[in-house]
Amino acid sequence: ENLPIYSLSHSLGAKLQTIYIAATQQDYDGIGFLAYNNFDFAQTISMAKSFANEIQKQQVRSFSQTSVDNELLDTIFSFAEQAMSAIGLDFSPRKADTSRLIQLRYDEDCQKKTRLFVFDDDSLDSSRSFIEDCQGRGPSASALPGNHLTPVYFQFGLDDLDMTDELKGMAEEAGGLSGASFGNEQELEALVNEVCGWIKGQGPSREPAWDNFQSGDRPRIAGGAAAEDT
Repeated sequence: ENLPIYSLSHSLGAKLQTIYIAATQQDYDGIGFLAYNNFDFAQTISMAKSFANEIQKQQVRSFSQTSVDNELLDTIFSFAEQAMSAIGLDFSPRKADTSRLIQLRYDEDCQKKTRLFVFDDDSLDSSRSFIEDCQGRGPSASALPGNHLTPVYFQFGLDDLDMTDELKGMAEEAGGLSGASFGNEQELEALVNEVCGWIKGQGPSREPAWDNFQSGDRPRIAGGAAAEDT
């Protein structure tokens, strides 16, 4: 007996998967899009700018204790965004083309198999427009705590790294650093449970409250450094 095949993709990867499914008619038992994004190229630079600014705000201790000037960072990203808009550089297919592709090729069979996973604090999400582009009832959608980078999580200690005892000693002396983490483990666990429930045939535990999304909001990115217990 063949095992079921599921597709799970995140952000712009979900856009690429949409294009692939429309082009190849690949059959899946389930299609999951995490924080679906259909930004054009200039908007993607804005997205990277938001990420960089939020990461800068994290109070993460490092070996060098260096920081990047936020104004300089904003200037660089703003210049890149304006330059890309001025010369007309964009992804292919463009945002409007992808929407049209969904309207024409993402049929009701695909829609029934699709689940959108939408995070409460994600202003970079295009899931609502995806549903509006679908010709039919559209896919189901799960609302979850977190932001655009909730699927990204790692945690490690110095013992997990291939470092000499001398380097480990230097790291511990630099403010008692014993490890580092990025992301929110509880939010990731909620996502994993929701995905597993979807695969088991369960409906969304909570649906998105679309009216609560504010286009000017930025996602909150959780991260930190683990200090030694004293």
